Amino acid sequence: MNADKHTPPILTALFIAVMLVVFGGLALWNYEHDMQIAEGNLRIPKWNPWKEAIVLKEKKEQARVDSLKLIAIQDSLSKANAVRVSVATPGKGIIEFAPNDSIGFGKLMRALSKAKSGRSVRIIHFGDSQIEGDRITGDLRNALQGRYGGEGPGMQPLVPFVSNANVSHSTSGEWIRMVSFGRQNDKSPTNQYGPRGVSHRFIGGYASVRLSPRSSGYARAKRFKNFTLLYGPPRGSLEIKWFANDTLWQTTYLDSIPYTGAIQISATEPVKSLRIEFRGVSPDFYGISIEGNGGISADNIAMRGADGLSFTRMDRTHFIQSLKRQSVGLVILQFGGNSVPWFKSREAVERHGEAFRRQIRLFQEALPEADILIIGPSDMAYKNGMSWVSYPYVDDVRDVLKEAAFKEGAGFFDIMNYMGGTGSMVEWVNARPQLAGPDHIHFTPRGARKVAEALVEALQEELERYE
Repeated sequence: MNADKHTPPILTALFIAVMLVVFGGLALWNYEHDMQIAEGNLRIPKWNPWKEAIVLKEKKEQARVDSLKLIAIQDSLSKANAVRVSVATPGKGIIEFAPNDSIGFGKLMRALSKAKSGRSVRIIHFGDSQIEGDRITGDLRNALQGRYGGEGPGMQPLVPFVSNANVSHSTSGEWIRMVSFGRQNDKSPTNQYGPRGVSHRFIGGYASVRLSPRSSGYARAKRFKNFTLLYGPPRGSLEIKWFANDTLWQTTYLDSIPYTGAIQISATEPVKSLRIEFRGVSPDFYGISIEGNGGISADNIAMRGADGLSFTRMDRTHFIQSLKRQSVGLVILQFGGNSVPWFKSREAVERHGEAFRRQIRLFQEALPEADILIIGPSDMAYKNGMSWVSYPYVDDVRDVLKEAAFKEGAGFFDIMNYMGGTGSMVEWVNARPQLAGPDHIHFTPRGARKVAEALVEALQEELERYE
């Protein structure tokens, strides 16, 4: 007679416990290896409680580090934004942005990082007579070339209206100057002026231009290696002879074609004198760019008498295409002074501000990868009886240009505030040595240098935010 036998529960529990210990031990011992059985592997779940604890600890530490980095970044951005919304104080120049602008000169900084690696980056400085002769631009160019590389004085007119501090020009033949901002009888019949808004044409079948570095000026700007001659659609045959150091270097020919173009020639070492001879039918020449091998090029484009509103009056397609020929990191628009004396009402000033916004938008359309800096007018004074007083709307013009800059995402540098506000022009004229001339409008060379140094310092402070 068979009786049912039951395994005591204690033995079942003991068996399960022993198996757990055995497999747990095998898993721990076999964490990095599979057990070999005959010709195969016995794969056992791998578990290491100590390593799991270490990994968990490392994850917590990394999370803590990431949290600290995030706090640091937020603190940095908070400080940067505090700089952005700060108000410029008299005697201290800063580049201001709209309070909600967290980007600033990010585009320019990206371009400058490329310049460090040897690529060419262009700065275009448009302005009125305050920048003639490479004033302000020259100091800015030298600072940027010293920091990011580059040589040469940038874009030059074939026939300068005012001599340049770095380039000696001489010409022969009869030249016609056409400008986008001057009197009606100075205009081009095509309304095309190239990237400078100024073009030249010779008549009579022959002309020449000679360029050489001046003894004065900055060393980097006086190194001439690469030359790019910009021209409009040729209207007939033209022979161009290039002479380097009075030796024939190259001869090029143009024939009648309906396109604008550029002739580029390069030297292996700096050229001390360049002469260009033209024989034939002249096209419109938009300028000649003089540069080094990569780095920063900065153009000084002075438009005497300009109100800063002529860019949208030119052939739009042509102007945009002419700007796109090279990588531009920054466009500077320094205007306002020529309009100040003519305003009779705040409403007229407001209309001027809206028209100026359209100029900014044009450059943004043409150069979407470039930043834009607006430089406001200086203080300006006129004789009222026996006293010199600031023009009635000079601060209003400054305000609408600043508002236009902020609305369009551009930076703003306030020269008038840097000078000391309204009434400061008289102080600059009476300073010893003088910082402004007796016309109470234009800076002396010393005054222009003072403004340039403030602008350079402000730009460097802004760029350091990204480094």
